[in-house]
Formats: sequence, structure tokens, C-alpha cells
Amino acid sequence: MSTAVADAEVRVPDDEEPPRCPHCQRPFRTDQLRALHVGEFHAADCTDDQREAYDEAREAEREELFVYHLKVVAGLVAVYAFFFLTYLAVSMAQA
Repeated sequence: MSTAVADAEVRVPDDEEPPRCPHCQRPFRTDQLRALHVGEFHAADCTDDQREAYDEAREAEREELFVYHLKVVAGLVAVYAFFFLTYLAVSMAQA
């Protein structure tokens, strides 16, 4: 189930080295993505520190997803309110 990822697919500044998985040496854009990968694909070989980093990364990802969902719901409510108020204004103008 291993998929090789070329270093060229991960863009980092020239003077920096991308974070790499300690098990398969796959490069990642952020430490959070590396922690998620290690926790999901190398769970049997994780150290306690790696497991803790994975748990923190999952919690951060959950919080980011929750905020995204709140923004989507707020946007939908705003669009609904706009159309409702527009319909109301047009129907009142015709009466």
C-alpha cells in the first residue's frame, strides 16, 4: 500500500529541508501532515511522542473542520436571507 512520492511534489524553500516520515522517508509540507501520516500508516511502529503528535494533529484538524462548517452554514444562511429579503421587497413593491 505504499505510494512513492517524489521530492519534487513537495515544494519548500531552497534553504529548508521538508519534514520526512521517520519510517518511510516520505516528505511532507508541514509537521502536522507528517504526524497524521505517521499515526495513520505507521501506527504499529509509533513512539509515544509520535502518538501524542498524531492525537494533537487530529484534534487541530477537527477544530479547523468545525470552523469551516460554521462558515459554510453562515454563508448558506446569508444567501437564503438575501433571497428571502429580495423576494419580500419585490413582492411588497408590486402590491
